[in-house]
Amino acid sequence: MNDYKTLQMTADKNEGSFVRNLQGATGTGFQENTHVHKDWWKTTMSYEDALEVAEDAARDREDIMAKVSDIQGSVNSDDNFVFMVGDREFAPTDHALQQFSIRSKVPSSTVLRELRGQEDYDAQDADVMAYLANNALRRLDQDKVFRLRTYTDGTCRAFVTDKYAPIDNRWYLETLQEFLPEGRLSHWRGDEDTIYGNILLPDTIMDYGTDDDSDYGGMISIGNCEIGKRRISQTPSLFRSICLNGCIWGQVSGKQIRRRHIGEIDLHELKTEIAENIEYQLPLLPNGITEFLKLRELDSGGTSMKHIIGAVCKDERINKREATTILEQYVSYEQHERNLFGVVNAITRAGQELDSATWVRFDEIGGSLVGTTDTRWNNIIKRAESLTDKDFEKIFMLSA
Repeated sequence: MNDYKTLQMTADKNEGSFVRNLQGATGTGFQENTHVHKDWWKTTMSYEDALEVAEDAARDREDIMAKVSDIQGSVNSDDNFVFMVGDREFAPTDHALQQFSIRSKVPSSTVLRELRGQEDYDAQDADVMAYLANNALRRLDQDKVFRLRTYTDGTCRAFVTDKYAPIDNRWYLETLQEFLPEGRLSHWRGDEDTIYGNILLPDTIMDYGTDDDSDYGGMISIGNCEIGKRRISQTPSLFRSICLNGCIWGQVSGKQIRRRHIGEIDLHELKTEIAENIEYQLPLLPNGITEFLKLRELDSGGTSMKHIIGAVCKDERINKREATTILEQYVSYEQHERNLFGVVNAITRAGQELDSATWVRFDEIGGSLVGTTDTRWNNIIKRAESLTDKDFEKIFMLSA
């Protein structure tokens, strides 16, 4: 795909009123819709809004390339640990401090953060941090170059090597807007350095003839980070409008976009890969929705849903607090679904109640269960039926 073009997917039938009312992208005129669709629209974001945030953040950033010989740990006039690069002072975030500890081989990668994180942190602690940092720096090749990603207020947001290849969030969002201009940013989470969420595609949202008063649609799950926390990625995702749920469906056709921020990155080449990836993903989405709805056919039979949820949580190594949240979401919203469909929706609902990283992980777990075979389901049932009260004490909090 050498020439960039707008990539669109148009529903040929079963197009719900939601899609018809979205055409024109005004966000108004929901005459035939339920409150569910209005609520969904309120939770989405336009590219313009997201780009405004990204552009504001970009104006306050600067990258500093510095040799080890030019970097020093120090204590500033406020008795806080800082990096000095020449005569410039940079206060590292916890993330940057962790990166420095790993890359400079401080004996313990967490000791600097732990020292600064003490309630009674003072100048003596900052002195110890400076000593440990400088002791580590003196053992490195003094000509080695690091990239300090900073804010203009003197904060160091990332401490990476000179091999780190930046891919700005603003560039990525502009690229997605070029190829999917009708998309809406949904399930958006992240901060000024990291973006992850979904590009929901209105043209894929259809009424699949279900009796749960919900439309279903396709999304492209995306992610990028400017400070070395995650690679740039794109994966197909599914959307259920009635509960604003999404799940990251793991099936991918053609090239995957999971590019690490390492080495030289040709942005023109990457842009082509992104376009090709989207072009491969779009035809998969209707089948993914069909597979998602088929989870209703995997019935619990006579097995307790608490046992089934417990088995899935145990398989996925979900901790007690998270597992309890899943069970609570099932009881509150999904208990009429005595099947794997109900379990998946309870998991993805629970993700919305927890922190951003867990939200993404739960969407991925939900997506991994799409396409579950009869054999896999029967094995889940067997493990569920074998659970004892002692197992439940390990899986759920006692009040569950």
